[in-house]
Amino acid sequence: MLNHLLLPLVLSFSLVSAAQIKPVTFDGIDKWKSALTDANMRSMKNLYSSDPAARFIGSDGKPAPDIAPEIDFWQGLIAPSAMSAFEVTTLGEKDDNGLHIVSLAIAMKANTPQGPRTRYVTEQQAWQQQGDAWHIVLATHSAVVKMRPALKMNPHLYDTSADAKVEIKHALTEAAKDHQRVILVFGGNWCYDCHVLDQAFHQPDVAPLVEKHFRVVHIDIGDDGKKNGDLAAEYKVPLNKGVPALALLDSDGKLLFSQTNGEWESARTLDPDEVIAFLDKWKGTPQP
Repeated sequence: MLNHLLLPLVLSFSLVSAAQIKPVTFDGIDKWKSALTDANMRSMKNLYSSDPAARFIGSDGKPAPDIAPEIDFWQGLIAPSAMSAFEVTTLGEKDDNGLHIVSLAIAMKANTPQGPRTRYVTEQQAWQQQGDAWHIVLATHSAVVKMRPALKMNPHLYDTSADAKVEIKHALTEAAKDHQRVILVFGGNWCYDCHVLDQAFHQPDVAPLVEKHFRVVHIDIGDDGKKNGDLAAEYKVPLNKGVPALALLDSDGKLLFSQTNGEWESARTLDPDEVIAFLDKWKGTPQP
């Protein structure tokens, strides 16, 4: 997964590596990850190229004069009392004109008034073999976000062949056994924010609350946004205000809540604590 922000400068740096050198096994990700998880800024700095000088690519696609914004960003995150418990996942790797391109997802813990909360960053790097070692020549990162980005969307999140009425009936039956409630999530597989919200329901800060108190049913609205419109109307969910849109039912099928103003239509901008507060407010009382 090569971020488009790196593309304009990949060729200019790859030309430097045109001379034939003995290949060395790529170990950059392991070294960068180790420096991050150990909060070892000195080791991290040594991974960035000095000749040629590494460059940071901003969100506008323009290169900074040097790598300083990248270094400052990570130094701020690993500083004492900032972030902790870093986890690095490799999303993709590829070779491009003598450079090794990597895309990474980083999760970390932040201390908040509500307790530890997970935060996320995506990082892209272009590595170049220099002698017998690999160094980063280009890097870019996202801002720190509170909701996990939907980097690999589940194409089966919404079952397009499902009978939504049957799904709801089954969920209500199961919920009644454990005194749970049922969350109906109207949306579609094409909806990025629907995937972000679903990931929020499964992230460690939120998942225990969902699993204990709720059954979740995803209701497909189709590519045109009109499928299952009768159910949306029945549960007072105005699909024209955007999705994901939620309705919440008691285990007997009684409507307890419906989103009427597209409150979570831009789920990516939510704070997980907003999701937790919503779930806490509407949770049932499960059997012990």
